[in-house]
Amino acid sequence: MKGMKQQHQLTGKVQQFIKQKGLLQPGQKIIVAVSGGIDSMVMLNLLVQLQQLWKLEIVVAHVNFQLRGKESDGDEQLVKKMAKEFGLPFYSEQTNAKLIAKKQKRSVQEAARDIRYSFFDTLKKSLQADTIATAHNANDNAETMLINLLRGSGLDGLAGIPPRRNDIVRPLLSITRKEIEQYAKTQKVKFRNDSSNAKDDYTRNFLRNVIIPQLEQRINPSLNETLLNEAEVFRAAANFTGRTTDTAFADCVSASTVDVQRFIKNDLFLQQSIIHRLLKELDIEPGFTSINSIVELATRQKGTIVEINKQWIAERIAEKIKLREKKEQGGFLFSIEKEGKLTTENFTITVKKSEPPDNKRHRDASIEYVDAAKVKFPLIVRSWKPGDVFIPLGMKGKKKLSDFFGEQKLATEEKNSIPIIESNGTIVWVAGKRLDERSKLTETTKTVYQLSIQTRQTRQTEQYNGKKNDNR
Repeated sequence: MKGMKQQHQLTGKVQQFIKQKGLLQPGQKIIVAVSGGIDSMVMLNLLVQLQQLWKLEIVVAHVNFQLRGKESDGDEQLVKKMAKEFGLPFYSEQTNAKLIAKKQKRSVQEAARDIRYSFFDTLKKSLQADTIATAHNANDNAETMLINLLRGSGLDGLAGIPPRRNDIVRPLLSITRKEIEQYAKTQKVKFRNDSSNAKDDYTRNFLRNVIIPQLEQRINPSLNETLLNEAEVFRAAANFTGRTTDTAFADCVSASTVDVQRFIKNDLFLQQSIIHRLLKELDIEPGFTSINSIVELATRQKGTIVEINKQWIAERIAEKIKLREKKEQGGFLFSIEKEGKLTTENFTITVKKSEPPDNKRHRDASIEYVDAAKVKFPLIVRSWKPGDVFIPLGMKGKKKLSDFFGEQKLATEEKNSIPIIESNGTIVWVAGKRLDERSKLTETTKTVYQLSIQTRQTRQTEQYNGKKNDNR
């Protein structure tokens, strides 16, 4: 077989890692993903070293993303040439990753990754191969762990790159890029440099070229090996908590609803893990703030709403926490975290500290004054929903909002456009219509908030009058 090199000590290290992790078995057919860069070309050389010993059937696969013009074509030609020298079958895919990313409104890196793995998976099925080998190494693992740590991904992210994920194996994960470079030099492995790797525009390149060298120089010269070992610890911990979370999740979660009584029996860490799992299942990016906000709903009053992102909310209903898309409500939902303005397409709500008015109210229905001690941030600004009740100012008993709107003889469109200001699950103000009795100023009031609403129609009128005055 042409192109074979004398067995190198790194071959034994890789072979031991493959055996220890059970990545490959003798007699298997492997698709080797080769980009033309130093990592994948070294992996191809190392696996060819093991081919006869393990009776492996190797297939070389390459994806040309057409991102660097002639450079990309040169990568493909080198991989094709080396596959021929080793006497191995070669398969390639050419695709315009940048154009696909633009159409899908995604980053080029995300689009390229999906294209790559889709091609490998399709090829694996058509060739009835056993597994796909990629050239991720210890440095890649360190970069991934640091990226995940800085972005806040929890235990799963700190577990780094696994040696195996489903049908994908990483035979080089135990060796560093320095070892790879030394092997390539001594064994005269042909490879091509990707010019984009020298640019620090991408997060991974910035870590690779700037941050990690500084950490190695000042703190830990063996950073990559250390993080590889730490990844094993975090992976074991993630597997353990994963199994524990499975049991707790099945006990207290049904569809997108959490049973509060069963949920609160768990430790805080497990509660967070349950919510993290639920968000992932609903395809919502789990963040520390959103997870904790949902956990806290277990101790909040009925009707309290937490905004997760632009599409999703979580609401405390009776003894449940319900996650749902905002569109289910058929209206709108916003949050005011502190004093200031909330401006939407249809209205502006302003909340600010104020001196009490002489008559404790304001003759303009678009302005109200409330006892600040009875208002707690965040304030929820939402459209009304069936079942809403409040105590209209001047009354003692509760009234359904639907009945109040009926008495006001409001059309459906108008009802749906009125902002409901809510604090801690209780309606404070039906904006522009009626204050809630419980929020009014009293003789004991010490601090006052002024609430005001400006509708789109009011804004347009004021803008028109302003232009009219300017033209005089």
